[in-house]
Amino acid sequence: MRNDDLWQELGLCDPAELSRLLVTHFPKLASGNTQNMRWKNCLYRKLFDAEGFSPCTAASCQECRDFKGCFGAEEGKSGLVETKGGVDLD
Repeated sequence: MRNDDLWQELGLCDPAELSRLLVTHFPKLASGNTQNMRWKNCLYRKLFDAEGFSPCTAASCQECRDFKGCFGAEEGKSGLVETKGGVDLD
């Protein structure tokens, strides 16, 4: 529920590590991300859909002003790295 990408919040090295984790341990869930969304946004969307709510006001993702927030590049450091004294894992 924080502002960083899910992979950062989980303390993973990069978005690819999160994708591998989900594909390995939650293949059905992972296969549902057909539009290659950022995982946090994808999971929120699935929760909203399951409850019958619409998370967006735009008719489609391509028309939405927040498109880059859901589909943009994921970069930065893991949240755990920053909270553990800035130890650089590179």
